[in-house]
Amino acid sequence: MPTQGVGIMPDAEVTEFIKNSRVGVLTLVDGDKPYGVPVEHYFDGKNFFIVVSSRDEQRKLDCIRKNPNACFVIYESRREKPEIVKKGIRCRSVIIEGKVQMEPVREATFREKPVKLRRLKLEPQTISNWKCPAQKCDWQHAWFEAHPELILP
Repeated sequence: MPTQGVGIMPDAEVTEFIKNSRVGVLTLVDGDKPYGVPVEHYFDGKNFFIVVSSRDEQRKLDCIRKNPNACFVIYESRREKPEIVKKGIRCRSVIIEGKVQMEPVREATFREKPVKLRRLKLEPQTISNWKCPAQKCDWQHAWFEAHPELILP
C-alpha cells in the first residue's frame, strides 16, 4: 500500500516506462557498502539484460561473484526531461530487486570490428514503482534552492 504522497503507476505504464527507458542505475553489494553504476538495459518483458566489457577484473563483476543481489533503478525527472510535465508527469521511478547472473562472454561486431562482451541477466524478484501524485509543484527549482533553510546546520 502506498504511503501518503506516493503514487503508484498502473502495470501497463510500468512496462511501457521500462521498455522506453534506456539507462538505469545498477546497485550491487561490495562487501559492507553499496556500489552503483549507470548502465543501459534491455527488458524482454520478464528479465533485464545489461551488456558490459568482457574484462574479468571489473568491480561490478567482482561484486556479482560475491553476492548476486542487486537493485536496479530507472527514473525520469521533470528537471532532466521538462517535456514530461506537459503529459502530467512530474517524476516517476521503477525499482527492480533481484539476482544478477553473469552469462558467458560473446563476440559481437562494433564498427565493423569484433568485440567481446559479457551479458548480465537480472531476474526480478520484485518490481515496485512510484509516480509523483502532485498536480502542481515548483518543478523549475530544486528543493535546496526553494528551501535554503533546510540546508543550514
